[in-house]
Amino acid sequence: MDFTFQSYEILIIGLMVMGPIMAIIPVGKNDVRLRGYRISLYFMALSFEFLGCYCLLKAKLPRELLFIPFFISSHIQVVLLGLAHLNLINLNIVHRKQVALNFLPMLACAAIYGISRCFFPDIHISSWQMLFSSLSNPTVLARILWLLVYIGQILYYAMVFFREERIYSRALGNWISDMPGSKYRLALYSFIGALLAGSDSVCICLTLDPFWGGVFNLLMLVFYFVMCVFYIQYPAIFYNIYGLIAKDTNEGAGNDIPQHSEIDWTESKDRIIAQKLYLTEGLTVEQLAGMLGISKNSLSKAINNMEGVNFNTFIGRLRIAEAQAIMNDAPSTSFAELAMMVGFSEQSNFSRQFKAITGFTPSEYRRNLTSSN
Repeated sequence: MDFTFQSYEILIIGLMVMGPIMAIIPVGKNDVRLRGYRISLYFMALSFEFLGCYCLLKAKLPRELLFIPFFISSHIQVVLLGLAHLNLINLNIVHRKQVALNFLPMLACAAIYGISRCFFPDIHISSWQMLFSSLSNPTVLARILWLLVYIGQILYYAMVFFREERIYSRALGNWISDMPGSKYRLALYSFIGALLAGSDSVCICLTLDPFWGGVFNLLMLVFYFVMCVFYIQYPAIFYNIYGLIAKDTNEGAGNDIPQHSEIDWTESKDRIIAQKLYLTEGLTVEQLAGMLGISKNSLSKAINNMEGVNFNTFIGRLRIAEAQAIMNDAPSTSFAELAMMVGFSEQSNFSRQFKAITGFTPSEYRRNLTSSN
Protein backbone atom coordinates (compact mmCIF):
# COMPACT_ATOMS: atom_id res chain seq x y z
CA MET A 1 0.00 0.00 0.00
CA ASP A 2 1.64 3.26 -1.11
CA PHE A 3 1.84 6.50 0.82
CA THR A 4 -0.75 8.22 -1.39
CA PHE A 5 -3.36 5.53 -0.77
CA GLN A 6 -2.67 5.58 2.99
CA SER A 7 -3.08 9.36 3.02
CA TYR A 8 -6.38 8.99 1.16
CA GLU A 9 -7.61 6.58 3.81
CA ILE A 10 -6.64 9.00 6.61
CA LEU A 11 -8.25 11.92 4.77
CA ILE A 12 -11.46 9.95 4.12
CA ILE A 13 -11.78 8.86 7.77
CA GLY A 14 -11.07 12.38 9.02
CA LEU A 15 -13.64 13.97 6.71
CA MET A 16 -16.30 11.34 7.41
CA VAL A 17 -15.86 11.95 11.16
CA MET A 18 -15.74 15.76 11.04
CA GLY A 19 -18.78 16.07 8.75
CA PRO A 20 -21.28 14.55 11.23
CA ILE A 21 -19.66 16.51 14.07
CA MET A 22 -20.42 19.74 12.21
CA ALA A 23 -23.99 18.60 11.55
CA ILE A 24 -24.79 17.70 15.19
CA ILE A 25 -23.22 20.71 16.94
CA PRO A 26 -26.03 21.84 19.27
CA VAL A 27 -27.40 25.21 18.19
CA GLY A 28 -30.45 26.86 19.76
CA LYS A 29 -33.14 26.43 17.12
CA ASN A 30 -35.21 29.23 18.62
CA ASP A 31 -32.31 31.68 18.57
CA VAL A 32 -32.74 33.59 15.32
CA ARG A 33 -29.37 35.23 15.86
CA LEU A 34 -27.64 31.94 15.12
CA ARG A 35 -29.52 31.28 11.89
CA GLY A 36 -26.49 32.28 9.83
CA TYR A 37 -24.27 30.02 11.91
CA ARG A 38 -26.62 27.06 11.37
CA ILE A 39 -26.56 27.66 7.62
CA SER A 40 -22.76 27.79 7.69
CA LEU A 41 -22.66 24.53 9.64
CA TYR A 42 -24.79 22.82 7.01
CA PHE A 43 -22.53 24.14 4.25
CA MET A 44 -19.45 22.87 6.09
CA ALA A 45 -20.94 19.44 6.89
CA LEU A 46 -21.97 18.96 3.26
CA SER A 47 -18.54 20.09 2.15
CA PHE A 48 -16.77 17.56 4.39
CA GLU A 49 -19.01 14.65 3.45
CA PHE A 50 -18.91 15.41 -0.27
CA LEU A 51 -15.11 15.57 -0.30
CA GLY A 52 -14.94 12.36 1.76
CA CYS A 53 -17.14 10.53 -0.77
CA TYR A 54 -15.09 11.87 -3.66
CA CYS A 55 -11.83 10.72 -2.03
CA LEU A 56 -13.36 7.31 -1.48
CA LEU A 57 -13.95 7.05 -5.25
CA LYS A 58 -10.73 8.78 -6.26
CA ALA A 59 -8.59 6.25 -4.38
CA LYS A 60 -9.91 3.55 -6.73
CA LEU A 61 -9.68 5.56 -9.96
CA PRO A 62 -6.62 5.93 -12.22
CA ARG A 63 -4.50 9.02 -11.73
CA GLU A 64 -5.04 11.64 -14.39
CA LEU A 65 -4.18 15.30 -14.93
CA LEU A 66 -7.16 17.68 -15.09
CA PHE A 67 -9.48 14.99 -13.77
CA ILE A 68 -13.18 15.82 -14.40
CA PRO A 69 -14.53 14.19 -11.18
CA PHE A 70 -11.96 16.31 -9.34
CA PHE A 71 -13.34 19.50 -10.86
CA ILE A 72 -16.92 18.62 -9.91
CA SER A 73 -15.95 17.78 -6.33
CA SER A 74 -13.54 20.67 -5.82
CA HIS A 75 -15.85 23.24 -7.37
CA ILE A 76 -18.67 22.22 -5.05
CA GLN A 77 -16.14 22.42 -2.22
CA VAL A 78 -15.01 25.95 -3.00
CA VAL A 79 -18.61 27.20 -3.29
CA LEU A 80 -19.70 25.59 0.00
CA LEU A 81 -16.61 26.76 1.92
CA GLY A 82 -16.71 30.23 0.41
CA LEU A 83 -20.37 30.78 1.23
CA ALA A 84 -19.95 29.30 4.72
CA HIS A 85 -17.24 31.81 5.61
CA LEU A 86 -18.91 34.80 3.96
CA ASN A 87 -22.06 34.01 5.91
CA LEU A 88 -20.19 34.32 9.20
CA ILE A 89 -19.05 37.91 8.72
CA ASN A 90 -22.07 39.22 6.81
CA LEU A 91 -25.41 37.60 7.60
CA ASN A 92 -27.05 39.35 4.65
CA ILE A 93 -24.58 38.42 1.94
CA VAL A 94 -25.67 34.80 1.40
CA HIS A 95 -29.14 34.13 0.00
CA ARG A 96 -30.73 31.58 -2.34
CA LYS A 97 -30.15 33.59 -5.48
CA GLN A 98 -26.48 34.05 -4.66
CA VAL A 99 -26.05 30.34 -3.90
CA ALA A 100 -27.49 29.55 -7.35
CA LEU A 101 -25.25 32.14 -9.04
CA ASN A 102 -22.17 30.75 -7.30
CA PHE A 103 -22.84 27.29 -8.72
CA LEU A 104 -23.41 28.73 -12.20
CA PRO A 105 -19.71 28.76 -13.29
CA MET A 106 -19.40 25.06 -12.45
CA LEU A 107 -22.57 24.21 -14.39
CA ALA A 108 -21.37 26.28 -17.36
CA CYS A 109 -18.02 24.47 -17.40
CA ALA A 110 -19.77 21.10 -17.13
CA ALA A 111 -22.03 22.05 -20.08
CA ILE A 112 -19.07 23.14 -22.23
CA TYR A 113 -17.21 19.93 -21.43
CA GLY A 114 -20.32 17.81 -22.09
CA ILE A 115 -20.94 19.45 -25.47
CA SER A 116 -17.31 18.97 -26.52
CA ARG A 117 -17.55 15.28 -25.59
CA CYS A 118 -20.42 14.90 -28.04
CA PHE A 119 -18.18 15.82 -30.97
CA PHE A 120 -14.61 15.08 -29.87
CA PRO A 121 -13.04 12.16 -28.02
CA ASP A 122 -11.91 12.53 -24.42
CA ILE A 123 -8.28 11.72 -23.69
CA HIS A 124 -6.82 10.07 -20.61
CA ILE A 125 -3.96 12.45 -19.76
CA SER A 126 -1.31 10.54 -17.87
CA SER A 127 1.62 12.95 -18.33
CA TRP A 128 2.42 16.59 -18.97
CA GLN A 129 3.86 15.68 -22.36
CA MET A 130 0.53 14.12 -23.35
CA LEU A 131 -1.29 17.22 -22.08
CA PHE A 132 0.78 19.59 -24.25
CA SER A 133 0.43 17.38 -27.30
CA SER A 134 -3.36 17.29 -26.90
CA LEU A 135 -4.03 21.03 -26.76
CA SER A 136 -5.75 20.93 -30.14
CA ASN A 137 -8.48 18.71 -28.65
CA PRO A 138 -11.51 20.82 -27.54
CA THR A 139 -12.29 18.47 -24.62
CA VAL A 140 -8.80 19.04 -23.23
CA LEU A 141 -9.22 22.79 -23.68
CA ALA A 142 -12.56 22.55 -21.86
CA ARG A 143 -10.82 20.87 -18.94
CA ILE A 144 -8.14 23.58 -18.86
CA LEU A 145 -10.88 26.22 -18.95
CA TRP A 146 -12.57 24.51 -16.00
CA LEU A 147 -9.33 24.64 -14.02
CA LEU A 148 -8.93 28.35 -14.75
CA VAL A 149 -12.55 29.04 -13.74
CA TYR A 150 -12.01 27.06 -10.53
CA ILE A 151 -8.91 29.11 -9.66
CA GLY A 152 -10.79 32.30 -10.56
CA GLN A 153 -13.61 31.40 -8.16
CA ILE A 154 -11.11 30.81 -5.35
CA LEU A 155 -9.65 34.28 -5.99
CA TYR A 156 -13.17 35.76 -6.11
CA TYR A 157 -14.04 34.39 -2.67
CA ALA A 158 -10.72 35.65 -1.31
CA MET A 159 -11.39 39.15 -2.65
CA VAL A 160 -14.97 39.29 -1.30
CA PHE A 161 -14.08 37.78 2.09
CA PHE A 162 -11.17 40.12 2.80
CA ARG A 163 -13.26 43.10 1.69
CA GLU A 164 -16.09 42.10 4.04
CA GLU A 165 -13.60 41.33 6.81
CA ARG A 166 -12.17 44.86 6.60
CA ILE A 167 -15.68 46.35 6.73
CA TYR A 168 -16.53 44.10 9.68
CA SER A 169 -13.35 45.03 11.57
CA ARG A 170 -14.00 48.76 11.10
CA ALA A 171 -17.58 48.32 12.29
CA LEU A 172 -16.45 46.41 15.37
CA GLY A 173 -13.99 49.20 16.12
CA ASN A 174 -16.88 51.68 16.20
CA TRP A 175 -18.88 49.65 18.72
CA ILE A 176 -16.57 47.82 21.10
CA SER A 177 -13.56 48.90 23.15
CA ASP A 178 -11.92 45.51 23.56
CA MET A 179 -11.62 43.76 20.20
CA PRO A 180 -12.08 40.00 20.61
CA GLY A 181 -8.49 39.59 19.45
CA SER A 182 -7.32 36.06 18.85
CA LYS A 183 -10.86 34.66 19.10
CA TYR A 184 -12.14 36.90 16.32
CA ARG A 185 -9.04 36.24 14.22
CA LEU A 186 -9.99 32.57 14.15
CA ALA A 187 -12.57 33.43 11.48
CA LEU A 188 -9.79 34.84 9.33
CA TYR A 189 -7.51 31.88 10.01
CA SER A 190 -10.31 29.47 9.14
CA PHE A 191 -10.86 31.19 5.79
CA ILE A 192 -7.12 31.17 5.09
CA GLY A 193 -7.25 27.43 5.80
CA ALA A 194 -10.06 27.13 3.24
CA LEU A 195 -7.96 29.07 0.72
CA LEU A 196 -5.00 26.79 1.31
CA ALA A 197 -7.24 23.74 0.93
CA GLY A 198 -8.39 25.11 -2.43
CA SER A 199 -4.80 25.75 -3.50
CA ASP A 200 -3.91 22.29 -2.28
CA SER A 201 -6.66 20.88 -4.50
CA VAL A 202 -5.17 22.64 -7.52
CA CYS A 203 -1.78 21.08 -6.74
CA ILE A 204 -3.36 17.63 -6.43
CA CYS A 205 -5.05 18.16 -9.81
CA LEU A 206 -1.75 19.00 -11.48
CA THR A 207 0.54 16.35 -10.01
CA LEU A 208 0.78 12.63 -10.65
CA ASP A 209 3.65 12.11 -8.23
CA PRO A 210 2.46 9.65 -5.53
CA PHE A 211 4.55 11.20 -2.75
CA TRP A 212 3.37 14.76 -3.29
CA GLY A 213 -0.18 13.54 -3.76
CA GLY A 214 0.03 11.98 -0.29
CA VAL A 215 1.53 15.15 1.23
CA PHE A 216 -1.23 17.29 -0.25
CA ASN A 217 -3.87 14.90 1.10
CA LEU A 218 -2.52 15.21 4.66
CA LEU A 219 -2.23 18.99 4.34
CA MET A 220 -5.88 19.17 3.31
CA LEU A 221 -6.85 17.19 6.40
CA VAL A 222 -4.97 19.68 8.60
CA PHE A 223 -6.72 22.63 6.94
CA TYR A 224 -10.13 21.04 7.37
CA PHE A 225 -9.40 20.21 11.00
CA VAL A 226 -8.52 23.87 11.67
CA MET A 227 -11.85 24.93 10.14
CA CYS A 228 -13.73 22.34 12.19
CA VAL A 229 -12.14 23.57 15.45
CA PHE A 230 -13.06 27.16 14.63
CA TYR A 231 -16.68 26.38 13.83
CA ILE A 232 -17.12 24.47 17.08
CA GLN A 233 -15.86 27.50 19.05
CA TYR A 234 -17.77 30.08 17.02
CA PRO A 235 -21.00 30.40 19.11
CA ALA A 236 -19.04 31.69 22.13
CA ILE A 237 -17.36 34.29 19.92
CA PHE A 238 -20.60 35.10 18.14
CA TYR A 239 -22.52 35.99 21.30
CA ASN A 240 -19.79 38.47 22.27
CA ILE A 241 -20.02 40.45 19.05
CA TYR A 242 -23.55 39.91 17.72
CA GLY A 243 -25.63 43.05 17.57
CA LEU A 244 -22.77 45.37 18.35
CA ILE A 245 -22.51 46.40 14.72
CA ALA A 246 -26.20 46.02 13.86
CA LYS A 247 -28.11 49.24 13.28
CA ASP A 248 -30.92 49.63 15.80
CA THR A 249 -33.73 51.32 13.93
CA ASN A 250 -35.77 51.78 17.10
CA GLU A 251 -32.96 53.19 19.15
CA GLY A 252 -34.26 56.73 19.09
CA ALA A 253 -37.60 55.82 20.67
CA GLY A 254 -37.79 57.27 24.15
CA ASN A 255 -34.19 58.45 23.99
CA ASP A 256 -34.29 61.51 21.74
CA ILE A 257 -31.44 63.94 22.17
CA PRO A 258 -30.39 67.02 20.21
CA GLN A 259 -27.65 66.83 17.60
CA HIS A 260 -24.20 66.79 19.15
CA SER A 261 -22.34 70.05 19.08
CA GLU A 262 -18.71 70.52 20.02
CA ILE A 263 -19.81 71.73 23.46
CA ASP A 264 -21.95 68.63 23.98
CA TRP A 265 -19.01 66.38 23.12
CA THR A 266 -16.66 68.37 25.34
CA GLU A 267 -18.97 67.84 28.30
CA SER A 268 -19.39 64.14 27.53
CA LYS A 269 -15.67 63.65 27.10
CA ASP A 270 -14.96 65.41 30.39
CA ARG A 271 -17.37 63.03 32.15
CA ILE A 272 -15.75 59.98 30.54
CA ILE A 273 -12.31 61.09 31.72
CA ALA A 274 -13.28 62.47 35.14
CA GLN A 275 -15.32 59.40 36.10
CA LYS A 276 -12.90 57.03 34.32
CA LEU A 277 -15.79 55.33 32.54
CA TYR A 278 -13.29 53.95 30.01
CA LEU A 279 -11.92 51.50 32.60
CA THR A 280 -15.05 49.30 32.42
CA GLU A 281 -13.95 45.90 31.11
CA GLY A 282 -15.53 44.91 27.80
CA LEU A 283 -17.00 48.39 27.42
CA THR A 284 -19.23 48.83 24.37
CA VAL A 285 -20.44 52.05 22.80
CA GLU A 286 -23.96 51.10 23.89
CA GLN A 287 -22.90 50.76 27.53
CA LEU A 288 -21.00 54.03 27.51
CA ALA A 289 -23.89 55.82 25.80
CA GLY A 290 -26.21 54.53 28.54
CA MET A 291 -23.89 55.91 31.22
CA LEU A 292 -23.94 59.31 29.50
CA GLY A 293 -27.66 59.24 28.75
CA ILE A 294 -27.27 59.55 24.98
CA SER A 295 -27.81 57.27 22.00
CA LYS A 296 -25.06 54.91 20.89
CA ASN A 297 -25.14 56.10 17.27
CA SER A 298 -24.80 59.73 18.37
CA LEU A 299 -21.88 58.84 20.64
CA SER A 300 -20.14 56.86 17.90
CA LYS A 301 -20.59 59.68 15.39
CA ALA A 302 -19.36 62.27 17.89
CA ILE A 303 -16.18 60.27 18.52
CA ASN A 304 -15.62 59.78 14.79
CA ASN A 305 -16.19 63.46 13.98
CA MET A 306 -14.64 65.18 17.01
CA GLU A 307 -11.74 62.83 17.74
CA GLY A 308 -11.09 61.60 14.20
CA VAL A 309 -10.88 57.95 15.34
CA ASN A 310 -13.28 55.10 16.03
CA PHE A 311 -14.63 54.14 19.46
CA ASN A 312 -12.08 51.38 19.95
CA THR A 313 -9.10 53.68 19.34
CA PHE A 314 -10.55 56.51 21.46
CA ILE A 315 -11.09 54.26 24.49
CA GLY A 316 -7.75 52.56 23.83
CA ARG A 317 -5.89 55.88 24.04
CA LEU A 318 -7.47 56.70 27.39
CA ARG A 319 -6.69 53.24 28.73
CA ILE A 320 -3.08 53.30 27.56
CA ALA A 321 -2.61 56.76 29.10
CA GLU A 322 -3.97 55.31 32.35
CA ALA A 323 -1.61 52.33 32.04
CA GLN A 324 1.36 54.67 31.54
CA ALA A 325 0.40 56.58 34.67
CA ILE A 326 0.19 53.36 36.68
CA MET A 327 3.57 52.19 35.32
CA ASN A 328 5.11 55.51 36.40
CA ASP A 329 3.70 55.17 39.92
CA ALA A 330 4.01 51.37 40.33
CA PRO A 331 6.59 50.05 37.83
CA SER A 332 6.53 46.54 39.34
CA THR A 333 2.89 45.92 38.34
CA SER A 334 2.66 42.86 36.10
CA PHE A 335 1.39 43.37 32.58
CA ALA A 336 -1.47 40.90 33.08
CA GLU A 337 -2.62 42.83 36.15
CA LEU A 338 -2.08 46.14 34.40
CA ALA A 339 -4.20 45.06 31.43
CA MET A 340 -7.05 44.10 33.75
CA MET A 341 -6.77 47.32 35.75
CA VAL A 342 -7.26 49.51 32.67
CA GLY A 343 -10.18 47.50 31.25
CA PHE A 344 -8.69 44.96 28.82
CA SER A 345 -10.07 41.42 28.96
CA GLU A 346 -7.02 39.98 27.17
CA GLN A 347 -3.38 40.87 27.77
CA SER A 348 -2.70 40.37 24.06
CA ASN A 349 -5.17 43.17 23.23
CA PHE A 350 -3.50 45.43 25.79
CA SER A 351 -0.04 44.77 24.31
CA ARG A 352 -1.27 45.29 20.76
CA GLN A 353 -2.96 48.62 21.53
CA PHE A 354 -0.04 49.79 23.68
CA LYS A 355 2.34 49.22 20.76
CA ALA A 356 -0.04 50.86 18.25
CA ILE A 357 -0.51 53.99 20.38
CA THR A 358 2.93 54.52 21.96
CA GLY A 359 5.17 52.88 19.37
CA PHE A 360 6.65 50.66 22.09
CA THR A 361 5.70 47.33 23.58
CA PRO A 362 4.87 47.46 27.32
CA SER A 363 8.25 45.82 28.05
CA GLU A 364 10.15 48.34 25.95
CA TYR A 365 8.29 51.24 27.53
CA ARG A 366 9.06 49.96 31.03
CA ARG A 367 12.76 49.53 30.18
CA ASN A 368 12.91 53.06 28.79
CA LEU A 369 11.11 54.33 31.88
CA THR A 370 13.56 52.56 34.20
CA SER A 371 16.55 53.87 32.24
CA SER A 372 15.34 57.46 32.33
CA ASN A 373 14.68 57.24 36.06
